[in-house]
Amino acid sequence: MKLKKYRLVQVPFLAFFSKRLYRDIGRNWNGVNLAYLFLLLAICCVPVALHKRTEIIQSLETNQVDILNQIPAIHIQNGEAQVEAEMPYYIKNHAGKPIAIIDTTGSMNYIDDPSVQVMLTSSKLIIRRGRTLFNKFNLDSVEDLYIDKHVLNGWISTIKGSIAPLSYGIFLMLSYVFAVMAMTLVAIVGLIFSNLMHSSLHLKDTMRIAVTAATPSIIGLSVSSALGIAVPLYVFLAVTAAYMLMGVLSCSSHIEDREDGGIDLKAALRPDTQAAYEEAA
Repeated sequence: MKLKKYRLVQVPFLAFFSKRLYRDIGRNWNGVNLAYLFLLLAICCVPVALHKRTEIIQSLETNQVDILNQIPAIHIQNGEAQVEAEMPYYIKNHAGKPIAIIDTTGSMNYIDDPSVQVMLTSSKLIIRRGRTLFNKFNLDSVEDLYIDKHVLNGWISTIKGSIAPLSYGIFLMLSYVFAVMAMTLVAIVGLIFSNLMHSSLHLKDTMRIAVTAATPSIIGLSVSSALGIAVPLYVFLAVTAAYMLMGVLSCSSHIEDREDGGIDLKAALRPDTQAAYEEAA
């Protein structure tokens, strides 16, 4: 039975420099360490999610005041919209370009301005989803709804409170899926390299090494994202590949560690040890 020399809690620290760790993981550990990968991402995604939350809130606050002050009172009753404003009514961004149009007179039924993203008519809500593609929603199912800038401000305040957990959950799941795909590719490359070196590693072994090799990159990506420093993704992939190479080389080495059961030559050459061997003989 193979005994592990290192524990899971040591991996995030020793993965930066310890060849013995990679050798132990490749030779003595079991499984593929995907649970460790998820736990590592769950921790490293916290500062990234907080940073993204700050950016989203700042963006909302920047555009919130200007746009909300332009929202008229809108009352939708029995599928028909009534607006207390002169038609057509334009809502503009900070650059002065219209981003939304309200027209309940029936004179406008489609969006022809590329800068306009939303149009409200007396019976439909039209939302742009592409250059020439639009989603149209009938208001027939709306019995009674009142909207003005105060109501929308309350909705945005609620959204701000839910941004952190929502963005964290989405970012974590997407990061995990991408990481598993990337680690599988790196593990296959590592297996090919291991076979070229006539090593006895299997795919699950190189997968464990790949997950460990990704640890420095994941931690580095988390720190750089939290600090707002943009680093190309290929840099982290290159770092992971370099650590993967180190891990495979460590597992392919024929030099045994003393802890692996190697003979302590210094102890064997001591006079008292030689005398004990002679007595035993």
